[in-house]
Amino acid sequence: MTPAFFACFFFLQSVTPEVIEHAQAGEEAARQGRLGEAIQEFRKVTELQPSSAVSHARLGTAYFQNGEYAAAAAELDLALHLNPGLLDVHQALGAVLLTQGNAEEALPHLEKVHAPDLLGIAYLELGRLGAAITALDAALAKQPNNPNLLYYFGRATASASKLSSDQLAKLNPDPAGQSGAAASNESRPPQDLLSLQDALAKHPNDRDLLSAFSQAAAQASQKAFDQILQSSANSARSHQVLAERYFESGRLAEAEQEYVESLRLWPYTPNVHLALGNVLAAEGKWSAAAAQFGMETELRPFSADAFYSLGSALLEQGQARAAVEKLAQADRLKPNTPQILLELGRAAFAAQDAARAEASWIKLLGIDYESGVAASAYLGLSELYRQAGKSQQADREMAAYQKLKSQGGH
Repeated sequence: MTPAFFACFFFLQSVTPEVIEHAQAGEEAARQGRLGEAIQEFRKVTELQPSSAVSHARLGTAYFQNGEYAAAAAELDLALHLNPGLLDVHQALGAVLLTQGNAEEALPHLEKVHAPDLLGIAYLELGRLGAAITALDAALAKQPNNPNLLYYFGRATASASKLSSDQLAKLNPDPAGQSGAAASNESRPPQDLLSLQDALAKHPNDRDLLSAFSQAAAQASQKAFDQILQSSANSARSHQVLAERYFESGRLAEAEQEYVESLRLWPYTPNVHLALGNVLAAEGKWSAAAAQFGMETELRPFSADAFYSLGSALLEQGQARAAVEKLAQADRLKPNTPQILLELGRAAFAAQDAARAEASWIKLLGIDYESGVAASAYLGLSELYRQAGKSQQADREMAAYQKLKSQGGH
């Protein structure tokens, strides 16, 4: 919702001088960066015109600019309830929901406006890597040096590269004639990333295509991140990229410093508080890590990863009951996730809630009964039953744990 659109709306409507006065004051405050004052003025406009979709949309946009995402979502949603045809508002609400970690609900709004940049981020968050790469590549064609687009394109291609590499590792040695299937009618396989992606969609188990695509995607990811460092050296994204590289190489102090600088430049960047918390946790600074995870949950209240990390950090500090609350929220946001159920069981057991611990671990084993996570659940159940004096059940779970351990499952 642009200021120009907002101004035009008032010229075309029959409004009182008081409404115009507050609207103009709000726009002037927003223009000068005094967003708190702008919000107060726009709120007065909505009070005077409660049925005006545009007024609620302008207030929602101001909330968004001020980092008040829950309030922004509420106002933008109300605006669309009053007038579903406001495409700018669909885009704004989609962006707010994305920032909150709710890509699933953001996607229908973003698909209405066909914004490739935001669509690419939504597809990435939902694990639809092919669609994410295509959309972000289209967005970069128009804004080739945009550090945000480059960052998400780098993430999408890095994830796609790893996924293809993992799939290739699982395939049996290539039977005769299988490996060149996609290129059998051509002199050579496609070379560029998007053509390789299209070819792989038609021949998902072609070993040559998987290898070529994995390499091309990895190179595209490296190039995108390098371009951020070269063309936007002092940006928040540049510091984030450096932090990620330091963390991967085990240089935790440098990673912490770069994440702090990234957040100083852009405090509301999704996933950066989470990443900084992970660095602090690796350094054993659990209280500081929990604080960062807590900020991430406030910024992204639909992020299961944020609540999981916060719960784990609280448990590490011996705050079992608080940990249960956060891990239960993670479970609600991403149900049937083995790692979340394992940690929820641990927290419940530490909080002396044996029933909840047992239920969490049994549910986990109904989903996954042969991984390292499953082995930990068997071990937890064994200890739980032994404490309860149920020796037979404890021995049964211990036997299952030892079997998995001997098979390399733990």
